[in-house]
Amino acid sequence: MRGARTAVWLVLGGAMLPSAAHAQEAAAPPKIECEHGFEGLRAEARALAGAEATESQGFEVVRVAQPGLWRAEISFTTSWHPAHPAVALRTLRKQVTGVWTADSKVCGYGDQAQFSALVAEMKAGDKALTDASRDEVEQRKGARSPLAPPH
Repeated sequence: MRGARTAVWLVLGGAMLPSAAHAQEAAAPPKIECEHGFEGLRAEARALAGAEATESQGFEVVRVAQPGLWRAEISFTTSWHPAHPAVALRTLRKQVTGVWTADSKVCGYGDQAQFSALVAEMKAGDKALTDASRDEVEQRKGARSPLAPPH
């Protein structure tokens, strides 16, 4: 089951907000406040501008992005998931080095042991995603001419 839960986090899509008036608002990725509860967070996620919702491998996933800056997934466990009810936000931010760093916040409202396992899985996934991006950037650097511009 561990691999199945992790797989949903590896494919991240994005959508651009429709107008420049939202540029200030779009500059920061979404946040979750656990005290809003499972259903409250689900309603907030669905209301985000440019949000795209799907269901995969035990999660209902809402994706939003500001292309080139950040991508975020807010995932809600479905009723058959062992950690249900739980909400996880994974945010990937592009650093000036070109590396995408991943970090997560998880809110759990059910079995604490299953919640702890989900948190550990998310943190391990964050590290794996960040390390993979760092490796990719290093490979590109190594393949580039020393006379090429830095990015």
